[in-house]
Amino acid sequence: MAEMSEKRHAVAHSVTITNRLARQQGFTLIELLVALVLMMIGFLAVFTVLWGSAASGRFTRDMTTAASLGQDMLERAQTLGYSNLPAPGGFVNYTTARVSAVGFTRKWRIENDTPQTGTKTITATVSWNATIGEVTTKTRTFVMTMRNEY
Repeated sequence: MAEMSEKRHAVAHSVTITNRLARQQGFTLIELLVALVLMMIGFLAVFTVLWGSAASGRFTRDMTTAASLGQDMLERAQTLGYSNLPAPGGFVNYTTARVSAVGFTRKWRIENDTPQTGTKTITATVSWNATIGEVTTKTRTFVMTMRNEY
């Protein structure tokens, strides 16, 4: 008799579980759409951060390259010496065969007796096109003054 009672209890228990499973119908379409929208917002936030990081990296690379190219121009002027510098005038294109200079425009201007007699002022500019949202031209300017060698 105890065995029969156990069997009835087991059958009743399995019927209860089956009824419970039959009533559970899964996620609704609205729940799935809300979850999808939340995931898209998360992915968009991550993408925005990555995009900003890449743009910042490009800007930093360009500024560093421009600084290196400008420094190179001033060092070459210093190597030439005061008396061997080209004739003064407006900005003149300055080119060399450096691979790192691709995409950069370099110019220099030499002025005599500026800011005082017996000095030359060398102004070097490095320009490039930067794309941060829109294409803009960026320019860095470097200035050096040399005195006449005695």
